[in-house]
Amino acid sequence: MHSYRLVRRGALVEIFVDGHASGKTVNANLRDELRNFFASCKLTPAEIDSKVHELYMTNTVSFTAAK
Repeated sequence: MHSYRLVRRGALVEIFVDGHASGKTVNANLRDELRNFFASCKLTPAEIDSKVHELYMTNTVSFTAAK
């Protein structure tokens, strides 16, 4: 299991894994890119909807998943 934290800075979303910057980013303006990242973490469609909404509202979102 890994802890993920996504931080939105403008259009870019930086991905942190277990408290460390992963060096990966996704584009917040490309919904499919963001949703595909969440799907790769094995989140359900309902969880993805919730996490995307939370990220757009607060600019951060955290979750635990096995990847």
